[in-house]
Amino acid sequence: MKISLNKPQENGFTLIELVVGIMLIAIAMVFFINMLQNSNKFVADPWHQIRATELASALMSEITAKSFDENSDRSGGLTRCSSNDAGAQSCSAANNLQPDTDESNQTEFDDIDDYNAFEKSGNEIVSLNIPLNSELEAAYAQFKVSVKVFYDSNFDGVADSTIGQFKLIIITVTDPLGNQTEFASYKGNY
Repeated sequence: MKISLNKPQENGFTLIELVVGIMLIAIAMVFFINMLQNSNKFVADPWHQIRATELASALMSEITAKSFDENSDRSGGLTRCSSNDAGAQSCSAANNLQPDTDESNQTEFDDIDDYNAFEKSGNEIVSLNIPLNSELEAAYAQFKVSVKVFYDSNFDGVADSTIGQFKLIIITVTDPLGNQTEFASYKGNY
């Protein structure tokens, strides 16, 4: 019988190999967790975009349903301001597009000029013709909305200094992440 003096071969890992392996797994986990945390903003972003679109759409519908100008004919629209129509008054001056003195809040707005420089945020947004609702208040709590209205008869997106036949309405919605989304529409003096 032959006796071997060689050590039997052991299968397994040494303590140093285990510590190095655990460290590599820990480093990989840190990168993976960091990547997951950064992806949260991409998950929330579409939700905010949808809310911003809904908000702007509702407000744009409300604005475009109003008269073109304070001096527009509101009884059938047969006479347009600043036109050759018989008895036509002049439209509001380009530097005077704002709520009239007797229109102190949104429920009294009767033409699109009244929305120029209009700004709301947080819980004020929910009250934009929507009955109070705690879910809506929470959804729009950190949103901001602002509106600009100006004459833009040549459709270049730049405010004209004279009275024209078209006004550009720009609604800017700022979501809780600070992303600003603009929505625009023209209203003609028909």
